[in-house]
Amino acid sequence: MSQIYIDLGNYLSVQFSSEFTSSANVDNPNNLEPDHEDQAFDCFMSVMIFHVPQTAERARILLKQLTNFQIFPLTEATLHMVCHNAQRGFYTSPIRMKKPHITDLKLHYGENFLDIHKELLETLQEKDSTGITLLHGPPGTGKTFYLRYLINEIQGKHVIFVPPDLVNDMTKPDFLPFLMRHPNSVLIIEDAENIVRDRSQASLLPNQAVSNLLNISDGLLGDAMHQQIVCTFNCDFKGIDPALLRDGRLVIEHKFDKLSIENARRLCVELNIPGNGDDIHESISLAEIYARENASVETPSNDLGNGEATPKNKRRFHKTTKKPDTFFGFYS
Repeated sequence: MSQIYIDLGNYLSVQFSSEFTSSANVDNPNNLEPDHEDQAFDCFMSVMIFHVPQTAERARILLKQLTNFQIFPLTEATLHMVCHNAQRGFYTSPIRMKKPHITDLKLHYGENFLDIHKELLETLQEKDSTGITLLHGPPGTGKTFYLRYLINEIQGKHVIFVPPDLVNDMTKPDFLPFLMRHPNSVLIIEDAENIVRDRSQASLLPNQAVSNLLNISDGLLGDAMHQQIVCTFNCDFKGIDPALLRDGRLVIEHKFDKLSIENARRLCVELNIPGNGDDIHESISLAEIYARENASVETPSNDLGNGEATPKNKRRFHKTTKKPDTFFGFYS
């Protein structure tokens, strides 16, 4: 059965078509229960809702409810995490980084952010390019969430990640020789406060940390290594070493901030959070929005008035015939 047509009465009907069985490895944002023991789902690639003008509102509600029954192809990138021990020195260990499900960058980070993302991505993917990107802002504003998204967008280059617990080790003499083994890559440094602060001020680390960044980004080493550097930090941007901000060295500087009331409410609607954020009356962080999503009840309400809502997100149609794994995401 590759097509199912359901008449809901009162001039409202829905048609599911192009049925297939998914793979077990999918992005399941609503924690839906699989149809098969191997964790696969019975899916439909498309859905059409038929209605007359008088039932347009019921059709809209139905479509909104169906969005709670979506799965997506699982997209992952390989991230090369920097490790260190006394025997091997610095080395990388590959890990898989799942791409977060962000449908609208503007909604998450502001109206101008899509242009910033496109410019940054184009620069990072440019061959033999160098430079520093500084992403900063208060905790909870989505810097790490965006990094996961960005890592999955970068094509054609290795992405090397320096975890926070190894940032201090970037001053060690063997760190630069290690980086020289990875030319034309993107170096991401999270929680980089201690290595981007002004060298004229008191610091927890020697000045060598900033000097290393300058050499990689715009010095003789930069000409040989061609590495782009992305740093994230929470401290005040005014405390950053001025040498990192010079034209030709600084690619992009962007401050992540709390969402406006309007965007916060729109994101609540996008994430199907109960109440649609109507109780939000001041700027709120992205982390607070997603905390609301995690705490919300996943069971969709039955606003159509046709039957009772089920206690869990389950499907009514079952099919075991295997078909190609490419899929958009509506499933039975």
